Amino acid sequence: MALARLQILVALSLVPFFLFPVALGYRANDVRSWCRKTPNPQPCEYFLSHDPKTTPIKDESQFFKISMHLALERAARAESNTHSLGPKCRNGREKAAWSDCVNLYELTILRLNKTVDSGSNLKKDDGQTWLSTALTNLETCQTGFMELGVPDYLLPMMSNNVSQLISNTLALNKAPYKEPTYKDGFPTWVKPGDRKLLQSSSPASTANIVVAQDGSGNYKTIKDAISAASKRSGSGRYVIYVKAGTYKENVEIGSKLKNIMVVGDGIGKTIITGSKSVGGGSTTFNSATVGE
Repeated sequence: MALARLQILVALSLVPFFLFPVALGYRANDVRSWCRKTPNPQPCEYFLSHDPKTTPIKDESQFFKISMHLALERAARAESNTHSLGPKCRNGREKAAWSDCVNLYELTILRLNKTVDSGSNLKKDDGQTWLSTALTNLETCQTGFMELGVPDYLLPMMSNNVSQLISNTLALNKAPYKEPTYKDGFPTWVKPGDRKLLQSSSPASTANIVVAQDGSGNYKTIKDAISAASKRSGSGRYVIYVKAGTYKENVEIGSKLKNIMVVGDGIGKTIITGSKSVGGGSTTFNSATVGE
């Protein structure tokens, strides 16, 4: 008898749940209606239909934010998957293309995070730049495998919908095109202090570090100067002045090093040249003479 009563009580406790189900996830009609406004509705519908944490979509602004968070979440998962593929590389060319993709996914997530973190303060022009950069990063990742002739093995395992989801956010951002404006020969976004520095006839007087091959500066290579800059305190403008000369090196500043300005003695005087190429086993992305 006691067991029967317990079973009845358990059954009654479940009745309210079935009679008045809690709304989890997006409404199917909302998902179809909003996702059809994007260039890639299929991945949009699939992922939003399987999200149990969110609420009904009210307007276009909310849908843009939802799409941004979705793109960021899927990019983070794709980055984790890309990291795990390292041990599966069969040769140096696959390793080179894979290494680029790891770096490019990190940069993509930085750009997406920057867009999400801006919230209601996000300017459409900035959003367009950051999202376009994120999308270009993923295209560059794929291109690396094609360039080195190794697209058959790792690339299919990296297949995902992140590019399509970012394309959706770009379409939703709707940033209008504006003709660039200039002042004194410089784009107006260049601050007066930076213009003054670029026009200076003696950049050494305002530089934090001087690079000179003859030993008259703080360092002989730009790489050493960048390494020193990474250990500085503060986040203000940090100027590296590179004296005239030919510097045979590939310089990578890195995405975590902010507000670095490299100034030389002018065209034909300060020359930075590298020797990496696709023919030598590097991707175009990794062969840049100066890169982030």
